Amino acid sequence: MRRSVFVVACLFLFSGLLPRNSVAQDRVTPSDRVSTRLNVRAQPDAGSNVIGSLQPGQSAELLESIPNWYRVRLQNSQEGFVNKAWAKIASATESTAEFIRLGSWNIKKLGHGSSTDFPVLAKIINENYDIIAVIEVMQKQRAHPGYDSLLNTLGSSWSGMVTDKPRPNNSDSNSEFYAILYRTAAIRPCSGWKSLVYHKDNDGGPNGIGPDYFSREPAFGCFEAPLKNNQVEFDFLLAGYHARWEGGDTNATIAEAGHLKEVFQSMAQARPGEKDLIIAGDFNLVPSQLQKIFPNGDRTTGTGSTLNSSGSRTANLYDHLLVYDTYGTSEMIGNAEVLDLRSKASSNTTFFKTVSDHLPIVVKMRSSGPDDD
Repeated sequence: MRRSVFVVACLFLFSGLLPRNSVAQDRVTPSDRVSTRLNVRAQPDAGSNVIGSLQPGQSAELLESIPNWYRVRLQNSQEGFVNKAWAKIASATESTAEFIRLGSWNIKKLGHGSSTDFPVLAKIINENYDIIAVIEVMQKQRAHPGYDSLLNTLGSSWSGMVTDKPRPNNSDSNSEFYAILYRTAAIRPCSGWKSLVYHKDNDGGPNGIGPDYFSREPAFGCFEAPLKNNQVEFDFLLAGYHARWEGGDTNATIAEAGHLKEVFQSMAQARPGEKDLIIAGDFNLVPSQLQKIFPNGDRTTGTGSTLNSSGSRTANLYDHLLVYDTYGTSEMIGNAEVLDLRSKASSNTTFFKTVSDHLPIVVKMRSSGPDDD
């Protein structure tokens, strides 16, 4: 018994010398045998303390494989071990028939300047998403070169929709487009949907008409996640949203967010009977502020999603995933989480300068089983 423990320990110590990135693209998820949760333990021993767990559909980064155990890293950066008998490996760049990964990311001033590291952006998206709302796609002479470059870097396995005009609808360099990118093997637009649709509001342009409730009114599209047999059991509407900032005047931001209820109404009217309505993006509000408007709608957990100029995380969780019907969207597994992927750059400061001043958020959605509509 002692000899076997010694051998496992030696293997573990030796494996720690191997480059982590040799398996960085693989993730560990509970096997089909797991119905509630898969325990993550502090050591490769069934009697070791439980430090976390993975629910069906959740995953953790695979660090090493040793006899009978996988060493993994959780979303909160804790490292531990899961029993191979109850786990399986799934490539991070492959979607499954059961789940899709959905979220949003405010990519700092995408399309402005020349310092953006598009290969790192594409790698993060490819490894962690099947569909993502991209926020802060900057205008440049009425075009969106940042979006074009990102989609080109992602390659032929990805496609996307981008709004036809920026908001505010003028030639100002600070005007922004909304974009939604999706992996074509996992996601496709609903029939008849060829572009994103803005919620009806004053467009902020010189000829804008009516009340201007939003600085950048959300834009949404309809998508579905076909199974391997091409049958669709899950479809949904996803909107991107970038809230006004107003120099940190939260009263103005809260007032604007109150009109998101009308955005949900616009989404529901665009696809009658659909309950899977999701707004994701940068709300510039922390959870306690958003909860006062939508007591049960915010489906985001974790710590700060924004970075300071040195690349350190702040206490501000500004990025959220908001649902119209918490009970109706039963396909959602757990809550959206912040992905701390600063290690993808050479340093935290480099991440801030060449990737973004925000961290992305993601959630898993079941794509198989009865839909609510």
